[in-house]
Amino acid sequence: MSSGKTKPEVPAPAPVEQRRERLSRAIEGVEPGHYAPLPGGLRALPVARVGADLLVYRVDNGRLVAELTERLRKEQRDWETLRREAASAEVQTMLHGLLMAAAADLRGPILQELERQGRQTEPLLVTAEGVVVNGNRRLAAMRALRTRDPERYADFAQVAVAVLPADIAPADLDFVEAALQMAPETKLGYGWINRRVKLRRQRDELGLPQEWILEAYQLADAALLAREIAELELAEAYLAEWCDTPGRYGAVAEEEPLFAGLNAQLASLPEELRPLWRWIGFALIAMRGKLDGAPERGFPFVAPGAGHLPVAALRRLAQLRGLTGAEEEAALAPALREDLRALFPARGEVQPVLEELLEIIAVFEEEHREHKRPSAVLQRIKGVRRRLDRLDPERLDRDQQRVLRSELAAIQAQAAYLLGEHPETRFEQQKTGLVKALSRVWRRWRDR
Repeated sequence: MSSGKTKPEVPAPAPVEQRRERLSRAIEGVEPGHYAPLPGGLRALPVARVGADLLVYRVDNGRLVAELTERLRKEQRDWETLRREAASAEVQTMLHGLLMAAAADLRGPILQELERQGRQTEPLLVTAEGVVVNGNRRLAAMRALRTRDPERYADFAQVAVAVLPADIAPADLDFVEAALQMAPETKLGYGWINRRVKLRRQRDELGLPQEWILEAYQLADAALLAREIAELELAEAYLAEWCDTPGRYGAVAEEEPLFAGLNAQLASLPEELRPLWRWIGFALIAMRGKLDGAPERGFPFVAPGAGHLPVAALRRLAQLRGLTGAEEEAALAPALREDLRALFPARGEVQPVLEELLEIIAVFEEEHREHKRPSAVLQRIKGVRRRLDRLDPERLDRDQQRVLRSELAAIQAQAAYLLGEHPETRFEQQKTGLVKALSRVWRRWRDR
């Protein structure tokens, strides 16, 4: 990409009445030919070329919602004020800057493509008032390129737009945006935070029908919608409660797998254990770069091998830390849970206790694997026996009979050793196949 400066400000758009009139004249008599997804299905829309200065960046842009939320919090402003001032030069300039950063993202290189091609290949989708519903990044890139080199990018002075019906409901704009941006082959995704903030607003603030949201975002069912919003709220709780930086979404922009995994494991726990493991999960997320190994590969981010681990690991930690009540009934008492939580002060020195807990979890998981190994081997032996039941003696030639006799004798000798019938004369394997495999497994099991 060539270098160059972009204009620092975006002029205030024309008044809404003027924008509506100019767009209406531009599409007058134009045969609809560009299709866009509306809640009732695909709808043909007229396309016209209009001055780029006529168009307005959309404030409720799903791609920018996290960045705008964070900025509003810092500036102590609210969304309603931002929406009222959406067409001001100040707000449009701010949106332009955020959109330019997104346009240059190499995962969806809009700026690079427009710079290389020098022409628009797909119309923007706009409302009857010129608010861009789909194509905000492209508009920002075209404006920036034309400012940089007016002669080379003169084509961007006029922009092709497909105009939505004047009577389209505001809520339907979210449907259109979501349906278009979910197209996986060419679009730069919203990012997991932006997507979930948008979903929550549509469900809880706008009160849109659940079926509408599921269709627009291609969600399989309501449970998946609830899960995505729960993951967002878990991340927000981490930022507010552990980090004391509410709304600073950029700090967790790359951590979707951790919050998704933690949310799934918390949902599987007894209700009384969820707050404690949620807090421990926050501590692990905050400290994972300083801990040995990869805590995200174990509980509480993935399912434990042993079902008793969530309680047993905490009880073992309590015992090692000398906390009272560690020997009580199977369910941890409320007072003990409070004492355990106190071991993990937010933004405090928690690395030693986290490493201790991770070691406890690793020991429990290893014990569980060792406990399961004999059962697994015995299941394989049963499978071999079932296969032997299906063998026809007449189909075995002499060599096969000899191999079978040798292998069975070896297994019988090994079984006698394992059962303690000949403890001093363990059978040393010299055979091949199943006997060697069984011997290696049992040897590792007994020697650990």
